[in-house]
Amino acid sequence: MRRAQYTTKPFGTGRAVRAARLSRCHTSAMPIRAAASASAGFQGCDQPLEQRIKVVGMGSCGVDYLASVAAYPRPDEKLRTEKLETQGGGNCANALTAAARLGLAPTLVTKIGGDGLGDGILSELRADGINTTHVLRAEGHPSPFTYIIVDRQGGTRTCIHTPGAPLEPCEMDAARLAAVLEGAALVYFDGRLTEAAVLLAREARARGIPVLVEAERLRPSLEALLAEADFVVTSAHFPQDWTGEAGLADAVLATAERLLGARWVITTMGTRGAVLLERPPPGGTDPRVTVTRERTLDELLTAELGPRLQEEAATAAAPPPTACVSASGVRIGAGQVAATEDFVRLLYTSGRDPAQAARQAQAAAQRAAVLNADAGRADIYRGSGAPAAADTAVAATEAPPGLVARVTLASIADLPKDAVVDTTGAGDSFIGSVLYGIVTGLPLAATLRLAAVVAACKCTRLGARPGLPTRSQLARELLRATA
Repeated sequence: MRRAQYTTKPFGTGRAVRAARLSRCHTSAMPIRAAASASAGFQGCDQPLEQRIKVVGMGSCGVDYLASVAAYPRPDEKLRTEKLETQGGGNCANALTAAARLGLAPTLVTKIGGDGLGDGILSELRADGINTTHVLRAEGHPSPFTYIIVDRQGGTRTCIHTPGAPLEPCEMDAARLAAVLEGAALVYFDGRLTEAAVLLAREARARGIPVLVEAERLRPSLEALLAEADFVVTSAHFPQDWTGEAGLADAVLATAERLLGARWVITTMGTRGAVLLERPPPGGTDPRVTVTRERTLDELLTAELGPRLQEEAATAAAPPPTACVSASGVRIGAGQVAATEDFVRLLYTSGRDPAQAARQAQAAAQRAAVLNADAGRADIYRGSGAPAAADTAVAATEAPPGLVARVTLASIADLPKDAVVDTTGAGDSFIGSVLYGIVTGLPLAATLRLAAVVAACKCTRLGARPGLPTRSQLARELLRATA
């Protein structure tokens, strides 16, 4: 079987990388005999966490109608689906499902309709152990739903979303905020329901609870929510859309520079893996933090970390040790991770044009508003271009030019190429794994390996949830804080 291989490509080409998001689904299990054969000799994790750790997620939750087709239709063309499935969906709900199967105790905050679809949504979430006490019901309104066309030939998925009733800020009163956050170790936001989400994020920060924000695409007033983030995970195209930078590396750097309050920023890049920029501990007093060199982020990724990943992949055992066995019997190996040993002062590539970047960011905001049926309000989709943090003035006067960060580059997991069924919800499964890594104390490199493996396993089934693995499907060392 051919396996997906990691390859290094230029980051400064000016071409936006459109990362496919992995899909979720419920499909029939493979024959028991075949699954048993595939998992022979594999020892998964047979122990739960010592205690179930509460994480809170606020954002989208709905129903997905997934139509799998041989090829995406041309205009006015008619075709038949190869498969049609109805499943629970929504970024936040999917990520929490991934976290629940890894052993966490998630609580969901969202609003759905008071209809039969909503009843089914809650039933599916509860079956995975997700607390739905704070899922509000909008009587007389339909639940959110999304039509998803899964193109088997092109390996893409196209989504057409119909939102439900909004969760209003007034519904997040003091009593609900306190109840939601009680005992929480982390709060995650998928970037939707922004006005109400900012209230919960600020209350979490006031209580010392860390906040993770997902930046999948430009959304109304997302910048206000990003300003509250301790951790940020972006899609491949968000940094260029938000900053307007021509190259991905410069866009990732510009994004991290704006998010002064974020301890680290991860950008997922589809088949190219993920890149992480980690700031030094606050205060500048850690003697282990030394800045010995300056380099452009593009050079670090393409000339240093990328080749190291390729070298590790070339010298690794073939096939690699099994890190996960999917429900359909596919064996998945962990990928490689390479990081700078020290903190580096990161620079932009030469020839960067800030004025052109501003124009591109404005154009991206206008397009995002149109796609969100919100034409004419592009201003609330575009970032200000200023650092998103309360202590901006202090940081601007004290910090020398260039972001100081440790850079980590992680490859995708080792998965047979013909085992990829659907990429819907892959980003959600990645984030659910990151939630697990943060609250259980996994090192960042181990967190990235786990997230890549879980995302790969998700891709072996149609839809965002059916392929998500449980602890017993994962190698014990992937889930240990000592990994």
